[in-house]
Amino acid sequence: MTIKAVICDMDGVLVDSEPAHQERVRQFFADHGIEVSTEELNTLVGCSGGFFEQKAVEWWARAPHDETTDVMAVYSEWRGEHGHIDYRPLINPGVPETLERLAAKGVRLAVASSTSHEGIRQELEPSDLLRHFEVVVSGEEFSESKPNPEIYITTMARLGLEPDKCIAVEDSDRGIAAGVAAGLRVAVMREPRFAFTQQGGSWYIDRFDELLDIVSD
Repeated sequence: MTIKAVICDMDGVLVDSEPAHQERVRQFFADHGIEVSTEELNTLVGCSGGFFEQKAVEWWARAPHDETTDVMAVYSEWRGEHGHIDYRPLINPGVPETLERLAAKGVRLAVASSTSHEGIRQELEPSDLLRHFEVVVSGEEFSESKPNPEIYITTMARLGLEPDKCIAVEDSDRGIAAGVAAGLRVAVMREPRFAFTQQGGSWYIDRFDELLDIVSD
């Protein structure tokens, strides 16, 4: 089996960012008198910006706010003042070294993330990880992000490779489903915190650097 490219999800795979994102969203709504449960926050894991906006509007309506208020504009302003996240300590163990070693083996690297391009830059640039990826695809480029497979189909097209030459690395059920639907074998990062089923993977790993064993098979 020759693997020519590894296509990585970002949140949860490269960066352990989901708990920080959840806390930021929880705090925003708490500051505006709205309680959002852990179960509700878990529905956001691996979601697109459009899905988050849908849920934000739904949760915002729980309190007597002006119905004409643009909740996303309020959230954006609040986040600029209160919601900064330092992603550097959140990089998952083994990620920088593994990316270096995969590149040294001649394995091409890509990111396929539901996060916006700006969000991808904010998470990966501070740790100098973005330079490793020759292709970066964001869910904001599509009318539907994961579990729709278009993000992976597009990423493979930009790499000029067929599914049998690539693997995806995912953790969320949305992401795994997208990869499988695109014809990819998926290495699944085990994640017990968000009630994922994580079904459909070809491999299951606990650390990012375990990819080196898969690629060398």
